[in-house]
Amino acid sequence: MPATAKISFAGLPSMVPAYVRVLLGKKPYIAPAGTTVTPIELEARTVKLSERHLQQYRDVCGVPAAAHLPPAYLHAVAMPMHMQLFIAQGFPVKVLGLIHLRNTIRVFRAIDAKAPLRLTVHFDTLRLTDAGQEYDFTTRYERDGQVVWEEISTMFARGNTPTKTEGGKRPSIERSAHPQEGTDTQTLEIRENTGWRYARVSGDFNPIHLTARTAAMFGFKQAVAHGMWSLGRCLGAAAVHLPPDGIQIDTQFKLPVYLPSQALSRTWAVDNGVDIAMCTMRGDRLHLAMQVRKLK
Repeated sequence: MPATAKISFAGLPSMVPAYVRVLLGKKPYIAPAGTTVTPIELEARTVKLSERHLQQYRDVCGVPAAAHLPPAYLHAVAMPMHMQLFIAQGFPVKVLGLIHLRNTIRVFRAIDAKAPLRLTVHFDTLRLTDAGQEYDFTTRYERDGQVVWEEISTMFARGNTPTKTEGGKRPSIERSAHPQEGTDTQTLEIRENTGWRYARVSGDFNPIHLTARTAAMFGFKQAVAHGMWSLGRCLGAAAVHLPPDGIQIDTQFKLPVYLPSQALSRTWAVDNGVDIAMCTMRGDRLHLAMQVRKLK
């Protein structure tokens, strides 16, 4: 495997130049045969959280006020670094063609919103599947040299081009997404401007989330909600059932959530945690399945 390409920033970089490079870039939608992944490690040495930005996130994701950070909030904070990953020479495909397939978040310790953090993003995995290619990248926040929050995002590029794989296999998660007795069910009213509102908070202005017209350019009949908004909204609905730290959250994204629409959020207790499902109003089709477990 080639040597790791390392890039360091004093703080979070600007998103604007990165978006220009994404729009004008010539990367393929799927990596050609023989592609060798170059590991990439990005660092923001000091990240300071904003109370105003945090409140905007709580508002758009319906997260009740609490002393601790919402479990998925730091993903939104890290978006400028994710964009730097996507435009890096070693990242092999165009980000606008990628689908967020799976996500794992580990909250190791309670995070003080007033304390500066160190942020790193690492990428080294291209995996061949029957339907296309998967790419994992890891986001970590540290406080005083200790990892306090970690995320593994799996992105998917559809296609059947044979490609050399780099990195180990990440097993799929197959667990129940069907509610049990004692299920907490909430109806989610998903507004037409949800994509715009979350984009302003996260910096993710992918056209499929903004308007029906721009979503149609990528084959969608309507704008679709960000997967990380759906994840954050379901965690907001389940907030009373979740401990503030010491947890792992595994999420599998299924059907897109169209804007506007309604959906059900269901939360029920299982051994060592809770399961969460976001489904259609009839309850017969899943938008996402989520498993929240206590870390050992």
